[in-house]
Amino acid sequence: MSPLIKAVIAAHVFCLSAVFPGHADHHFDENAQDAISEEQQALADELTAFLDAYEIAYDNQDYATVKSMWHEDTPIYMAEEVPMPLYGWERLTKYFDPVPGRKILDGIDNEYSEVRGKYISPNIAVATYRLDYDIKLVGMPATHGWSRIMAVFIKDDDGWKLSAYTEAPQGPATMVRNMMRDAPAGSDEEKAAYATTTATIKSLLEGSVSPGFDAFMDARKDLAPTQ
Repeated sequence: MSPLIKAVIAAHVFCLSAVFPGHADHHFDENAQDAISEEQQALADELTAFLDAYEIAYDNQDYATVKSMWHEDTPIYMAEEVPMPLYGWERLTKYFDPVPGRKILDGIDNEYSEVRGKYISPNIAVATYRLDYDIKLVGMPATHGWSRIMAVFIKDDDGWKLSAYTEAPQGPATMVRNMMRDAPAGSDEEKAAYATTTATIKSLLEGSVSPGFDAFMDARKDLAPTQ
C-alpha cells in the first residue's frame, strides 16, 4: 500500500471502532495449528529472510531498493484501497512515489510475520503472511493497521524476488469488531459513538445488497448444501 493512502485508510478505519456479531468466526480456531512439511518450513524461512530485508528498505523509504527486490517481469500489485490491480513498472513506481520530490511521511514501520508458502514449480512459490504497520503522515497523528497478504515469488540467480502481491484485509464489519475488542469503549460517550457506528455500518451493508438478490434467494429456497 502506498504510504499516503495507507495512512489515510488507517486513520479512517481507526475511527470506525464498532462491534458486530461474529457470524464468520465458526471458520476459525485460533488454537489450531495447520500442518507444515519440512520443505514448506524451509521455504518459509527463506521468504522470511527476504521479507526482513524488504521491511528494512520499506521502513527507510528506500523505494529504489524496494523495487530492486521485484522480479524484472511485469509486476502485479493489488492494494486494498485501489479499485483494480496495478500492472507494470510505471504504475508500481508511481504507487511507491505518488508525489515525487514531496515528503509525505514522517515515518513508517512495517512488520511481516506468519509466513507460509508452497512451491508452484522449483523456482516459483506462493506465500501468505501478515503485515502490521505503524505510520505517521506529515502533520497527522500516528496510526496502526494490518492486513493479510498473498504474494507470488520467483527465484532467479540473485535469490527470491516478488512478482505479484495482493492485500486481503478483513471485511469492514469483522475488522471494526476486532478493533472494538482490542480497544473497548471506556466512557458512555464512546459507547454511544460505537453504537452509532455499528448501526451505520450495518445499514450500509444491508443497503448495498444487489438488486434481484431476493429473487435469487427465492429460486434457491429449497436448495440444500452438498459435500
